[in-house]
Amino acid sequence: MASTEQARAALAPHGTLEPQPAADHWRGEIPLPEAVAAFYEQVGPLGNWINERVGHAGLTVPTAGNPFSIPPLARLWSAQAGYRWHGITGERLAAWPDHWLVVADQGADPFILDLNTGAIQFARHGAGAWDDDEPLFADILEMAACLGTVGQVWDEAGEDIFADDYSVNPVHRARLVERLAPLIGADRAEDLADVFGW
Repeated sequence: MASTEQARAALAPHGTLEPQPAADHWRGEIPLPEAVAAFYEQVGPLGNWINERVGHAGLTVPTAGNPFSIPPLARLWSAQAGYRWHGITGERLAAWPDHWLVVADQGADPFILDLNTGAIQFARHGAGAWDDDEPLFADILEMAACLGTVGQVWDEAGEDIFADDYSVNPVHRARLVERLAPLIGADRAEDLADVFGW
């Protein structure tokens, strides 16, 4: 499992980090899980200020395909729209389990915190049903450390990130696996690179 320090170090290059106490920032209709409250208090993905209406943007972390998006705490509850409730009507969507909370996404594919276990799964929208799958990450800190690391390797590679066929250059895939291995082990690092199209 990743530490708070590892999560902060991995996310810091991708935007402003600032403590966001739940008492001041949580807008949800359910109690904020302790692990999520601690994550926003100690890691604090905030991002750049957009304007008074929008507030802070959250973090955008580059990777193959769509970037990862991690919202600030003040926008975490609104990020449930389209999953927990209908984004236009506000109607509760019965297919979405009560024990799930979206904590990040990649192009509307959600990273889902299981409120019962604290583990994070990743689901592809449009797959036909929302099912409990094997967790991708042990907890929110591991997710943050891994996603941030993916973004760091992407940024460090620059234009060399792609091979001639526009797949991720195998040199940088190997670097990613090497950087993820201390966080989640070599086998899981290989699997994670596959999941995210590296």
